Amino acid sequence: MNDTSPQPIMSTGRTAWRLVRYRTGLFLGTIFFRGIDDVVPFATGLLMKAFFDVLTGDAEAGLTAWTLIALFIVLEIGDRGVLFMASIISVRWRFNVYSLLRTNLLKSVLTLRNPSRVSSASGETTNRFRDDAEGVVSYLEQYIHLWGNLIFAGLAISWMAGIDGTITAITVVPAILIITIVDIARKQIVRFRMAQRIATEQSTNFANEMFQSVLALQVATAENTAVERYKRLNDARRKSTLVDNLFNQVLGSVNVNIGQLATGAILVLVAERMHRGEFTVGDFVLFTTYVPEVARSGSLIGRVMAQHRRAEVSLGRMSKMIESETPAPLVEHRPVYLRQEPPAIQPPPPASEHPLQSVETRGLSCVFPDSTNGVHDIDLRLDSGSFTVVTGRIGSGKTTLVRALLGALPLDSGQILWNGEPVADPKSFFVPPRSAYTPQVPRLFSETLRDNILLGLPRDDEAVAAAVRMGVMEHDIPTLEKGLDTVVGPRGVKLSGGQIQRAAAARMFVREAELYVFDDLSSALDVDTERLLWERLFATRNQTCLVVSHRRPALQRADRIIVLKDGRIEATGTLTELLDTSQEMQRLWMGDVEG
Repeated sequence: MNDTSPQPIMSTGRTAWRLVRYRTGLFLGTIFFRGIDDVVPFATGLLMKAFFDVLTGDAEAGLTAWTLIALFIVLEIGDRGVLFMASIISVRWRFNVYSLLRTNLLKSVLTLRNPSRVSSASGETTNRFRDDAEGVVSYLEQYIHLWGNLIFAGLAISWMAGIDGTITAITVVPAILIITIVDIARKQIVRFRMAQRIATEQSTNFANEMFQSVLALQVATAENTAVERYKRLNDARRKSTLVDNLFNQVLGSVNVNIGQLATGAILVLVAERMHRGEFTVGDFVLFTTYVPEVARSGSLIGRVMAQHRRAEVSLGRMSKMIESETPAPLVEHRPVYLRQEPPAIQPPPPASEHPLQSVETRGLSCVFPDSTNGVHDIDLRLDSGSFTVVTGRIGSGKTTLVRALLGALPLDSGQILWNGEPVADPKSFFVPPRSAYTPQVPRLFSETLRDNILLGLPRDDEAVAAAVRMGVMEHDIPTLEKGLDTVVGPRGVKLSGGQIQRAAAARMFVREAELYVFDDLSSALDVDTERLLWERLFATRNQTCLVVSHRRPALQRADRIIVLKDGRIEATGTLTELLDTSQEMQRLWMGDVEG
């Protein structure tokens, strides 16, 4: 990530407190109105006691039965108004916190130094954004209900103790038992929740891989095998979800049943005291009203403890995805723009503000974890206005080299310099207007072709038209259903492979940059189209280009060619020089590009 300063270690409790403080007013407002609703049963119990005492003649002189009925109606109507206010405020609070979590998670994912693991596991990533964020918010919601219930329990227990201390003491026993049971079960809570999340990710990831590999499955006639594999993963997901939910329900039922059994025992004792004349009917109704609610409050404490463990799992999974040892980046306060438009995206400054004289790498090495594959000790120099081609057989490290240079992969060693000055963070440095990049496999979104080219930039029809022409796509636009306003479908499925690559090139050209990096752009282009693309590029700009290619039009135009073999520079020079001196270049020129 860009910010390499150590983050403070945050427990689940401290993380929750940080989220609560994000919209303190909304959170306290929700607690206030929900708390009133939770305390209403205390007033209801008092009214019920007074009502039955009036009916049986045990009440002191004062209120009549009709007055108590009127007060009860007013109380119920007021409670409905309180619930209405609570629902309005709680929804606003919930969406603010939920959006903050997902915004921070997205920001952290976009700043990962090595995002390849995230991009290759879209199902897992989706579950982090959806299920894990939801789990954390659901945990916080338990506290909204907790405080009102605790206040009610305190008032109810105090009042009941004034009537009969022994029976009241028994009402506390269920809460103690529930807390003890949940504490004993905490390891199983974490275990079952983690298993359910992992099984869900495996199933979702495999479904995503199947959709991406439909053609490969059809060619290999492996549809049935893939479907069977998906069935097994879904079955594992079903079982783990069943176990997790069943364990959760068992804990919940234990909590409820303990409360119900205690309630029954207490009411038997109350009935005996009534028989002896120690309890009035009103006292009996009061205990009947309060005891189940006090037991429910104890059950809520157990539920908070269980949700705490589940939230701990969710926060740990999200922190792991963003390669952080702490959830601190997930709860950093920032605007979420739920009720107003976000700030407009500013176009990048003109390229002239960052003129390029040279780009160098010294001893650049990038090796994949648990492997020797990658690039080693790469020294290269790109001068302003030069056209440099990196070539080599499949697997020689061409793509790894350009991705490491641009910061898309983390460096193991080496240095990158821009105009002789070291680049501290290539990922944030090599962006427009300094650099623009077209990857080997361009990604298009299911939006219009125009939006895929602009990708967030303000609409500029002249700039789009110029970029389309630079990408040699002007003759394709009239053939599309709605021209530039044609929705291209997921991953550009409505376009051909060549059109996808040229659309990606137009996306790059619409962003003026000092350095253009092409990773095998011409692999889906015919020779004439590729030649025309290079001619148009250099007819309008004195452009600096770094091109990964083994195609002859690019090699013939190159000022300098870098030949890679097994992740190292095998040879450098002009095409003429390399064809005379490099056997590897001779093999590539003859079309031998297999690794």
